[in-house]
Amino acid sequence: MVIWIIGKSGSGKTYLSGRLFKNLKKIKKKIIWIDGDKFRKKFSKDLKYSLNDRKKNSKRIQNYCKKFDKKGYIVICSILSIFKNHQKINKKIFSKYYQIYIKTNNNVLKLRNNKKIYSKSKDVVGKDIPFPKPYRSNLIIKNNFNRTFLKNLKKIEDKVCAKI
Repeated sequence: MVIWIIGKSGSGKTYLSGRLFKNLKKIKKKIIWIDGDKFRKKFSKDLKYSLNDRKKNSKRIQNYCKKFDKKGYIVICSILSIFKNHQKINKKIFSKYYQIYIKTNNNVLKLRNNKKIYSKSKDVVGKDIPFPKPYRSNLIIKNNFNRTFLKNLKKIEDKVCAKI
């Protein structure tokens, strides 16, 4: 099973994925978490942030997840995922696929700017590169950076555990 967690930079993908991984690890031994930023640093050093390079990186992550899915792992993947075509393909190539979209307000993200992403001059998703509405997410979580987001973790765990 692949749990594909989508959202703009700073939306809470990594935080949510980390919590989900920690909690699911208690009940499932074959589980892996693939974070888009860490994956890029390790496996895609040759790529920049153009749309074409982002597409290549997304495909690499997709193939990496596929290897672990075939081995029977639960794969948690936190990724920008701006290509609807890749999301459509995911639904076909993975044994089970559960897509979670963390929806956040652009103005709040730009104000928070916790990774200084929105201060960059170019090739920023949500600024120069559009962030399209994801293709048929199984679950949409709004993150306004309040306690409601933390409560959603339990909701997500319950839904994911029902699918495993």
